[in-house]
Amino acid sequence: MSFVTSVIPVYNGARFLPQTLEMFAGQTRRPDRLVVLDNCSTDATPEIARGFKGMPCEWRRNETNIGLLGNLNRALAFSSETEYLHILPVDDRIKPNFFEQMLPLLEDARGLALAYSLVEKIDGDGVVIEPARTRRRGARVVPKREYLGALAELITILMPGIIMKTGCQPAPVQFLLDMPQVGDCLFYARFGAHCSKLVEESEPLCQHRRHAASTTDRNILNLDAWVRDEWRNMTMVMELIEEGPFEHWLRWQKLKCLFAARSRIKIDMVVGSRPDYAREIRMATLENVSKVHWRLGNAAVWMRDLLHGKTRPHFTDQSEGPGNPKK
Repeated sequence: MSFVTSVIPVYNGARFLPQTLEMFAGQTRRPDRLVVLDNCSTDATPEIARGFKGMPCEWRRNETNIGLLGNLNRALAFSSETEYLHILPVDDRIKPNFFEQMLPLLEDARGLALAYSLVEKIDGDGVVIEPARTRRRGARVVPKREYLGALAELITILMPGIIMKTGCQPAPVQFLLDMPQVGDCLFYARFGAHCSKLVEESEPLCQHRRHAASTTDRNILNLDAWVRDEWRNMTMVMELIEEGPFEHWLRWQKLKCLFAARSRIKIDMVVGSRPDYAREIRMATLENVSKVHWRLGNAAVWMRDLLHGKTRPHFTDQSEGPGNPKK
């Protein structure tokens, strides 16, 4: 059995796969097993994987295209064959000292454990467009309630920077196939709920790529994925948080205002080109929060925009923030 296994789930990843494979070969501590999990690519992905000579690399092809989340669940199947599992989307990156720095964080953990590094965001050409933000240095153990609370608020940890200690045991949860936008956030919340140790490394040891073919860009016009599943994630993660009834009630109120604010931002993104869709977002939000939460969320966005000198789109059907009262 392998000590560290890295899996690259990929579909038509020929543009990024060569540099991704070289990146693993250039690690100061290489994974013991590297697997390219090909979801029936129609480009040169198979030839690139099979022809790579930098380090041992397995190419495995699914019999049919099972979708991104299905392929991620196929990657999780390696949990029972390794002590540590790392899953890296083909278009993301890790820095040369990733494994050398991350693995010691979980050495003393018993049972399931998880460590994650902070993340830089890059564009399609690899240029950093959003540096990681932290006031801390080094690694810290994260209390489970804090960890789950952040994921309930969709303050996500990102897949390229995550190491899961599985201890050669099957993963206790899987990615839900009907949550294409926030399924990773929910998965890591549910996995973390089973963990004996959760560790955050404040150094950004990985890079997450944003480009036109990203999942977020594909899902913007999918109301369920882009809006309703956010509330679904919040609700399901809240069920995992152990705290007193008053603290739990306060957290619910915060989440409802946050959900309203996130929906308001989405409305502002689309109202100019798709006003009918903007109204659908508002209606979907009000299925789950009261008008009080809606107004508070709108007010928060309005204040943020005011502080940053932004001009709000004019949408009288739903704008209820200060200076733009409901008609």
